[in-house]
Amino acid sequence: MGIQNNKRMKRIILIFIMGIGIYSSLFAQKKKEISTPVTVDYCLPKVSYLLTVQMEYTKFIPGPFQQYAEKELGVRPEITAPREEWSILSINILPRYMPDEEASYSLSASGDYNPVLLSLSPEGFLAGVAAGPIPMKVTDSEVVYKAFSRDMQEEVDITALNTYNPLKEVLDTNYTYQEIDGVMKKIWDPIIRYTSKADADIMNEAVKEIFRIRSERTRLIAAENEIPDGKSLEVILKEFDRMEKDYLTLFMGKSTRQLVERTFLVSPEKEGVPVLAFRFSESEGITAKKNVSAIAYSLVAENLFIPYKKAAETVQNASPVAVIHYRVPAIGDIKLVRANEELQRFRSVIPQLGVIKTFPIDVVGNEGFMLEFYPEYGSLKSVSKR
Repeated sequence: MGIQNNKRMKRIILIFIMGIGIYSSLFAQKKKEISTPVTVDYCLPKVSYLLTVQMEYTKFIPGPFQQYAEKELGVRPEITAPREEWSILSINILPRYMPDEEASYSLSASGDYNPVLLSLSPEGFLAGVAAGPIPMKVTDSEVVYKAFSRDMQEEVDITALNTYNPLKEVLDTNYTYQEIDGVMKKIWDPIIRYTSKADADIMNEAVKEIFRIRSERTRLIAAENEIPDGKSLEVILKEFDRMEKDYLTLFMGKSTRQLVERTFLVSPEKEGVPVLAFRFSESEGITAKKNVSAIAYSLVAENLFIPYKKAAETVQNASPVAVIHYRVPAIGDIKLVRANEELQRFRSVIPQLGVIKTFPIDVVGNEGFMLEFYPEYGSLKSVSKR
């Protein structure tokens, strides 16, 4: 019986040892499976400024009878030749945070992956280390394109006037013979036909119509005509105004206006160095940046304040210790200038003009730290224990 018990005990011990061996083998295999190196890429942000420029384009078109305006109407036209004028109505400046190609990094780890559990924004900005899911606010900006069509008209088009009739009635001489009281008599029987008006005819007709309209309008206002007051009179006077304006454009010319919008993205790179946004000319609008005859509009960053004033640490992982890179951003003035004239100034956070610091990954893993960052700035938000 004792021998039997000893055999049973040995069998149990053997099974236990085998179980421990199998578990150790599985555990070693599991450890082997999760020891694969993992690399996570991330970047730090920089700020660019989106300038939305709203302009007004004006086309001045002379009238075909401008040389007769002073003689026939007693006025001198201001528009004597076709020309274009541009003016800037407003410049809107908004910060846009974008990936900085000069500050992109990779972080590798194997075995314990917790220190490289990075939280990233949709743009790839660093938002947290071992911090778990961090709520992100994603905003899509609306982009609106407004087509611009240049007015190619060089002179007021007479045929575009609603009151213009290009034809005139002409009576051709024609005679017929009829017997009247027994006597054959020659009788004038004109033939009516229509022909295109000459420029002189059109000009004379326009002058007469202008003065006729003014006379009729005066009589209406003075209540000399049997026109009821109220809406009917308002409609008639408005139509007279339109007709007179049409005819006057033949002598005074006209202008057309159109709103044009352009956008530019500008990234400050150094303190005190202007960054050209665009060049503008009153006769051409937005021109090429190489056109030095046009006025330059630029952004300048100045009066910078950086909490960490030492030289920026190396951006390469030179040491074998893995690190997390983050920014200590600069805060400064952004100045909009036209040539050398200051137009606008505002305070802004400028990440790329700050410095880059590092946080060792082994400290995060060993101490159980959790890091949170401001994704737009790349700066450290909090360091806390998990």
